[in-house]
Amino acid sequence: MSLFGRNKNKGKPPPGEPPAKLVERAFNDLRVHVRLQEQDIAVSEDFHAQLHASMPELVPYGSNQYAAVRAVLDWDHQIPNEYMLLRIYTAYSRHEARLLDTQIRARDQAITSDNVYPEFDLPDYGDLDASETYIAVLRPGSADFEEFRFFSDWRKEVRPPVARAALSAVKQLESYQEAYRTRQNDALGSAVVVGWVPPCLAKSTAWAVEIWLVVEFDGQIGKAKVFMVDSESLVVTREYLTEVHVP
Repeated sequence: MSLFGRNKNKGKPPPGEPPAKLVERAFNDLRVHVRLQEQDIAVSEDFHAQLHASMPELVPYGSNQYAAVRAVLDWDHQIPNEYMLLRIYTAYSRHEARLLDTQIRARDQAITSDNVYPEFDLPDYGDLDASETYIAVLRPGSADFEEFRFFSDWRKEVRPPVARAALSAVKQLESYQEAYRTRQNDALGSAVVVGWVPPCLAKSTAWAVEIWLVVEFDGQIGKAKVFMVDSESLVVTREYLTEVHVP
């Protein structure tokens, strides 16, 4: 039984090339924000190849296949740039690929229209609609990812049977039981399902389910124990502490 809830290409042939080939093509066609180009940052083909080499393997969610992958190297709205943002956008269907490309072209036009003086702020390539979005944070001149994160509008859509199975696997762990016993107080509640995590972040074979157990919280800042559970094998592949902030 499939544990995935959103399968846009179920029963259909793959709409495009293998993920690795699409990612390679995306880096061959890498868009570099004009503010980075003006600072002569990340403009060489050799650097683009280094960025490509830093990319983890992407695996589409469920039975989906990628129809398109797009890569953009974005600025951080500072001159000189302190960070760069590598944005990876994917589309599961040709229709979504066309919509994604339309958004990118519209952002290109907005940037070109506003680019009157080099010291002016400009739009970036953030907040585009895509099937899956990945963002890497880098320092100018470095191809090493300081952070790599996944975003989607369906990430929290974990079906109840999948959530229950993942929670059950986590609650059997000694590390979970120890964290539960020693946490700040019982009012912090039980473990909660946060959403789906791709294999490249969960270090899993299949897509994983992310689960949090809040262990400290003072009303604004706290800590949570994070568990990532392979949705097929139900093996917990990652555990770590993270900070919790309330705006």
